[in-house]
Order: sequence, then structure tokens, then C-alpha cells
Amino acid sequence: MDELTPVEKYKDNKNDITIWAKRDDYFQPFDDFKVCGGKVRQCMSLISENQKYIETECDGTVATASSVHSPQAVIVARVAKEFGYKSIIGIGNTTVERSISNHRTIQLAHSMGAEIIVLSETQGFNNVLYSNLQKLKQERPFFEVQFGFQARTHKVSIVESIAEQVQNIPDEVTTLVVPVGSGITFCGILSGAIKYGLFDWKDFRLVGIQPFGYNRRVVISESVDEYSPLYGYRYDFYMGDYSYHAKFEYDVNEDLELDNIYESKAYHMMFRDNIITEKENVCYWVIGNSNWLRC
Repeated sequence: MDELTPVEKYKDNKNDITIWAKRDDYFQPFDDFKVCGGKVRQCMSLISENQKYIETECDGTVATASSVHSPQAVIVARVAKEFGYKSIIGIGNTTVERSISNHRTIQLAHSMGAEIIVLSETQGFNNVLYSNLQKLKQERPFFEVQFGFQARTHKVSIVESIAEQVQNIPDEVTTLVVPVGSGITFCGILSGAIKYGLFDWKDFRLVGIQPFGYNRRVVISESVDEYSPLYGYRYDFYMGDYSYHAKFEYDVNEDLELDNIYESKAYHMMFRDNIITEKENVCYWVIGNSNWLRC
């Protein structure tokens, strides 16, 4: 988990520039499974850090709430299996039978032994699902995997595991661009940029691009509050208007395929909205790739 994923140079033929890419999607720890990227590292680190508690207080069980479209269900189920633990995946606004039949994420989680439960028959929003997961926790023991909350309570696993990956960003990079979903990976990168002195480099910019969703700057602030009140001056942040559910194909070239829900939209927005200039040496952080789950 501690090995640094590489930073590689690519020719972007569409925009006629050369760009660096931090290939954190190369972190693929399971030979039998394509699940990859920083979220997998965070989940493995979180469960590894809490093994004794999981085994003595949680009946060897981990649980999460997940959208049927999210790779989180697959990640938690596969990591739990690796550690020999049981897993519970909570979903909403569907039935167990329909979710297994219609969604590859839930099919795969179930095939790895995860128990699929409906936390709400009418709602699929994360706040509703996690609230009901807490109620379930009063009835049966399990260790909850909730990346956003645990960025504050388990910083070593969630934030610092990503921060360490910043240390091999090349000196010639002037601009590090990060696609933002939940904002938790960005917190780790911000932490690493401060830890490894990237802000001491001349003209260095850290840029967060959130292509859809509600503004995550509050989450980022709360998760790296030890750097407040300076955090707001440490990075540039841009909000987009892309659709979450619509796939957006935007591969840089034949050797760099981007996730068609997150990375591709942020990458396209970087040029569409003139967020970078031709004078900058840009490195784009590739968090992961779950296109194989959406085939």
C-alpha cells in the first residue's frame, strides 16, 4: 500500500499539449479483480488500522451504505474478503433482487459474499442511508466504512495514505489538477502538498475541479482544519455543471483512459473553462477508473 504510483508524461492529441498524469489508478492490489485506485488504498488502510477492534467488537464485520451506481460497494466487499471479514452493503430506493439483477456493482459485491440490505425503500440519498445504517448498528455489531466522516476521525488511513503519494510529483510541475467527487482524496493531496513543500515551489498551483454535485469546500475545510484559516488560500477550486449519471468519454490518448463519470468531466472542464494556460506544466491526478463496472 505504501509504494508510490508513477507519474507519467502523455501527449494530449486533442489539445495539442504534453501533460503529466499521476497514475494512482495503477494501484490494483487484487490479481482477481480490477478494482483500483486511491479509494481502494484508503479502504485497505482503514480496515488494517482497525483490525483488532473489528475482530473483538464488531463480529468481524464491516458495513457501508452505497449508491447502486457507486464502486464503493465493490471496494468494501472485496477489501473485507481480503481480510477474511463479513461485509454488509446498504442500498436504497430499490429491492435486493432488483439491485442484484440490474446493477453490476451490487452483483459483484454479492458474489464476494456481501450481505445486501435495503436501508430505505424510497430513498437512495447517502444521508438517509447512513442514518439508517446507524440505526442498524444498534441491533447488530459492525465497523462502518464511511470515507467522508472518517477523514476527520481516521486521518492516517483516509487522508495521510493519499498524502504520501504526493512526494513523487516532479519538480517541473507547476500545476497539480485534481478531480473532486466527495473531496476526501483532494484533502489528502492538499495535506501532502503542504507536507512535501510543493507550495514552496515557484508559481505552484493546486487546483480542484468538481464537475458536479454540491460544493465540497466545506468538507475540505473540516477535514484539513489543522491548516485553517490558510487552507482557502492554498488552492483554486472550480465547480462544474456536468450531469452525474451521464457518461462522458474523454480519453487523453490510447494509453490514458479516464473514468467516464469523474475524471473525464473534470479533465474536459479544465480546458473548456480555461482553468489552465499553455505556460503551465500540468499534472493531472488520476484517482481511479471504474469504467469496467459500467459496461
